[in-house]
Amino acid sequence: MTTTTTGPEATEAPDATGTTRALRVMALCALPVLLLCALLTVVAVLQDAIGGDGAAGGLADAARWALAGSGLCALTGAAVPRDGMSDRARGFTVAAAYTLAVLAPALAALD
Repeated sequence: MTTTTTGPEATEAPDATGTTRALRVMALCALPVLLLCALLTVVAVLQDAIGGDGAAGGLADAARWALAGSGLCALTGAAVPRDGMSDRARGFTVAAAYTLAVLAPALAALD
């Protein structure tokens, strides 16, 4: 059941807290995924250092920044209060956390 108002403020459905809670859980679950992707990134960079030319390139730096951005997005999605971020923005933030986490090992492998 949703209620409507005639003023500029809009009210949310009663299940909005459940959606926010689910998105927060997904954001917290991104942290172990981030840890696994960081391990894979380190393995890829070390393999390139041993088997390649011995120098990390620009994509290895981009992979490190992707890991940092992923952690920032995951913590933002989990820690910002419900009133401070809409569910849509929180969903985009959580999706960005997973995308950046998976992108990091791929970038390191391409280096």
